[in-house]
Amino acid sequence: MPEGEIRMVESHHAADFVMAMDTWPFHKICWVAVGRGTLEWSQGKVVLEANDFLLLPAGWAHRFVDDTKEPLTLMIVCISEKYISQRPSGQLASLWTAALDLAPLGQVRTARTGFHRSSLIERFRLGLREQENQDLGWETALELVAQRLLLNFARGYTESGQGHTSKGPNSQQTVTGAIAYVDAHVYENLQINDMADRCQLSPRRFTDLFKQQTGETYNHYLSRKRIEYACRRLNETGHILYACHESGFNDLAYFYRVFKKAIGMTPGEYLKGRSMGGQD
Repeated sequence: MPEGEIRMVESHHAADFVMAMDTWPFHKICWVAVGRGTLEWSQGKVVLEANDFLLLPAGWAHRFVDDTKEPLTLMIVCISEKYISQRPSGQLASLWTAALDLAPLGQVRTARTGFHRSSLIERFRLGLREQENQDLGWETALELVAQRLLLNFARGYTESGQGHTSKGPNSQQTVTGAIAYVDAHVYENLQINDMADRCQLSPRRFTDLFKQQTGETYNHYLSRKRIEYACRRLNETGHILYACHESGFNDLAYFYRVFKKAIGMTPGEYLKGRSMGGQD
């Protein structure tokens, strides 16, 4: 493990693998990709199943024990303590501490919804692809993966102490997670098929559940949220083209049509009304 850096480890355990109790000089963010087993430490142990997540701090003695019938495969983001401690303003150290504080040490974390689980897993896979390919900037890409995972865990993408019953499919909760993601990321390219896939639902099922919860179709909801965001950007910048692209509209003419239909005036008229005090 290079000092001050981040690396990915993909650990495939054989059925007869035996791991000694030990400590490691780096933090671990773990995803149980396959199998069953336990995490053991000096004062306890916890059962592990596929799609569990773990946060294990540097210097904490532990080991993994495999179910011989279903040995574990772990994907691990290894983060040097020096990397975290040397970041400006201690921001990463604060995120790591906040994420750890959300559950007792060694406690299994389970994703709050299927949508959150898909988001976390994709980050692990992205990190592994970057490390394997080692294209230009791959180490920076690994840093971004680790930082985003820390942010996700600190913001409560997972729950602890829920047992493994919470990991069964719950389509309603999964779509609720997708709605929250849309609200926070309207500027991204949020295709309905991609969102349904991340929820592990068919596009039709996703669309039905989305409308049940919001009262709107996915496209209408996304368009409305983008227009709301565009209004904010117009108010803050007064720049129409900038607001268009910042809110996820890549075509200015289409942005004008959707904006006028939603607001009753063009973006230019909206700005003029703002300057004259005609809008709240």
